[in-house]
Amino acid sequence: MIKKKGLTEWYPEFSEEAITFTEPEVMVKLVSTIDPRGWPHITLISSNRAKNKNQVVWGQFAEGLSKKYVENNPKQGIFWMTAEMPFKILQAKVKLNFTKTEGEDIEYFNKLDLMRYNAYLSIWKIFYNDVIAVSPIRKLSLGGIVKGIILDMIGKGAAKTKLSEKRLNVLGYKLFKGPINPKFISYIDPSDGYPIIIPCIQLQAADHNRLIFPLTVLKEDLKKIPHNSKIAVFGMNTDLVSQLVNGTFLGFKKFRGIKFGVVEIEEIYNSSPPLIGKIYPEIETRPKVTNFQL
Repeated sequence: MIKKKGLTEWYPEFSEEAITFTEPEVMVKLVSTIDPRGWPHITLISSNRAKNKNQVVWGQFAEGLSKKYVENNPKQGIFWMTAEMPFKILQAKVKLNFTKTEGEDIEYFNKLDLMRYNAYLSIWKIFYNDVIAVSPIRKLSLGGIVKGIILDMIGKGAAKTKLSEKRLNVLGYKLFKGPINPKFISYIDPSDGYPIIIPCIQLQAADHNRLIFPLTVLKEDLKKIPHNSKIAVFGMNTDLVSQLVNGTFLGFKKFRGIKFGVVEIEEIYNSSPPLIGKIYPEIETRPKVTNFQL
C-alpha cells in the first residue's frame, strides 16, 4: 500500500485477499451509479462480489433506478464493509461491460442463504463490470467514530437551518440522527467521472433539512469531496430500513469552534419497502377528472 500525504493510492486490480473479502453474504454491499443529471445514486445490493481480479459481478432481483442508470452510464462505485467491529472497508471503481440473464453467476447468487429461501424473488440478471481501480482494505477507527459522535453532540445544535419546513420525514430523521446508524457518502470524482463511496458513520442530521459530519474518520477521503458538488448520502439501520438523500455539499464550516462538512438536503428517495421512490419534493399530481361535460 502506497500513501502520499495521507491519501491511499488505488490499485488496478483485486488482490486475492480483496477477492475473498467481498464474498461474505452478511456485510454492507453498495453500488453507486450516476443519474441523468449527473448526480450519484446509492443502492444496497447484497448479491455483489469480485469474481476475479479484473471483474465485479452483481445481481438484480427487483427493478430499481440503479439498474436503469447503469445502462445509460456504465461508471460505478462499489463498496463493501464488514458487519462486525472493527469495521473494515473496500472500495472499487468499475465500468459495466455486459449483462446476462442466465449462467453460473445467477445460479451462484440464488443458492446463497439470502436468496435460496426466498419463494417470491430470485436473481434473474447479472451485471458484469470491468475493474478500473481498487482501494486497499482499510479499518475504520472506532475511536474516530466515538469522537465524531461527541463532536456532533457539541456542534450540531448550532448548525440548524431554522427553516419552517421539514424535508426529512420522521423515519428519515431517525435514520440520519442515529449516532451509530451506518451512513455513506457518494460523490463523483472529477478526475475520471467515477462515483466513490465513503463510509461516514459520524454523519448526523443537524435538523430535518441539513446533514453535517466532522472529520474524525477517513479525514483525507472526505476532504476530497468537491465544494458545491452534488452528493448522495445513504442512511440505514440494522433492520435494513434505508433512505437516500441527495443534496449539495457546501464545504466545511465551523459551528461552536468545530469544523463540519455541510450537506443541504434537496431530494429524498425512500429505498426500502413498502413505498420505494422519491418522497421529497412531493410529486405534483393533477386532480382526478370526474366530469367530462363540455
